[in-house]
Amino acid sequence: MKNFTILILILSFILTSFSSNKKYKTISQNELRDKIHAYWLGQLVGNYVGFPFENVYVEEPIPILIDRYYTFEDYDPVNLKMNINDRRAFTTIMAGAMDGAWSDDDSDIEFVTLHAVEKYGLDLNYAEITEMWKKHINRFIWGANRKARDLMDEGMLPPATGSKANNPYWYRLTSQLVNEIWSVFYPGMTKKAVTRAEWGAKIMCDDWAVDATKAFAVMYSEAFFEKDVHKLVEMAAEALPSESPYKKGMLDVIKWHKENSDWRDTRKLIHQHYFEKIGDFKVPDPYLSSIVNGLCGVMAILYGDGDFTKTVGIAVSAGYDCDNQAATCGGLIGIINGTAGIPENLLLEMDPRKKWDVPFNDIYINYSRDNLPNYNTISDIIDRILKISEQCIAENGGSKKVINNEVFYEIPITN
Repeated sequence: MKNFTILILILSFILTSFSSNKKYKTISQNELRDKIHAYWLGQLVGNYVGFPFENVYVEEPIPILIDRYYTFEDYDPVNLKMNINDRRAFTTIMAGAMDGAWSDDDSDIEFVTLHAVEKYGLDLNYAEITEMWKKHINRFIWGANRKARDLMDEGMLPPATGSKANNPYWYRLTSQLVNEIWSVFYPGMTKKAVTRAEWGAKIMCDDWAVDATKAFAVMYSEAFFEKDVHKLVEMAAEALPSESPYKKGMLDVIKWHKENSDWRDTRKLIHQHYFEKIGDFKVPDPYLSSIVNGLCGVMAILYGDGDFTKTVGIAVSAGYDCDNQAATCGGLIGIINGTAGIPENLLLEMDPRKKWDVPFNDIYINYSRDNLPNYNTISDIIDRILKISEQCIAENGGSKKVINNEVFYEIPITN
C-alpha cells in the first residue's frame, strides 16, 4: 500500500510539471539528508586520506594507489614520501585526540559560509561575507585566501580581493575547494548553484581559476539526481565558456580517458599540457594551479567510475595539492552513492584505539575558525544544511509534501 501511495505521489508530481510547463525532480527527505551527510563525510575522508601527501608528489604521481589512511608509520624516504614535519602525517593521532573529525580548510570555510547564510540569508552580499571572514577566518589560511583576508583588513571588498590586480595568487585552486556547499544548498538547481559558487570563488580568485569552481558546482548540484560520473563531467564542461582553458582541459581529459586505460598515462598528459603554462601565463607555483589540480580531480572522477575508494585514491595518488582534490571528489561521490557508499573502515576506524559506532563519532572539532563553536556534532551540521536546502527549494518554485508520514521534495530543474 505504501509503494502504491508513493507511485501516486510521483505521478501527481509529473502531472503538475506538465500543467505548469515546468520540470521537476523528486527526492525524499531521508535520501536528501543522507546525501548531504555523505557530502560532508566524503570531504572529511578525502581531506584526511590526502593530508600526508599534500604537495609532496609533483613531477610524478605517488607510485602506489592510496586506498586507506596513511600515517607517519608508513613513511619511506625512498618508496613513499610524506609530510612528517607537521600534523599532516599524523591524522590517526589527530582523530584519537579529537575523538572524531576536526576542521581544515577543505571544510572549515564552508563551515563559516553556513553560519553566514544562517545569519544573513542566502542572498548575503560581499560586505556581509567580508564581515564574517574578518570575524571568523584569521588563521590556517594560505595563498589566495590569505591575501584576500589581508586585503579585507585594508578596507577592500570582494570581488576586488580576488582580482588579478590585487591578489597575486588569483590563479590558485583555492576557490574550488571551499564553495561546494552552495551546490548542496541548491540540489538539482544547477544554475543557482553555479551562480552562488562563482560568487564565492571571486572572493579569492579570478578569470579561469573560477571556472573549476563552476565545473564542480555543476557536478555537485546535478549529482543529487544523476549517478553517471561521465555524464556529470560532460555537463560540467558544457556549462563553461568556450574560451575557457579549463573547459579545454576538461575536454582533453575526457578524450584522454577514452584513449588510455591507465589513469597514470592521462596524468602524464595533464602535466605535459597544463602544468607550467596556461596560454601565455607562466604559473609561478604550478603545483598549486587551479587548472592542473582541478583536471586531476576530473581525471579521478572519470577513472574512479563512481567507486568512492578508487576515486579518492586516484585523486590523492595524482599528487600536487592532492588533499583538496580528494576532498572535493569524495564529497561528490558521497552525494552520488550516499553514506552507504563510503567504506566503513574510512568512517569508523580512523582512531587507532577504538572503533566508533557512527561516522567520525559524530564529532567535528573546530579549532581553526575563530568565534565559532569548538565542539559540534556532524548530525547538527547536516540538519542545518538540510534546513537551508529546504528553504532554497521553496524559494525557487519547489514544494514539500508529506505522504504516509514521509516527506518528499519536488525540486524545479534549472539547468
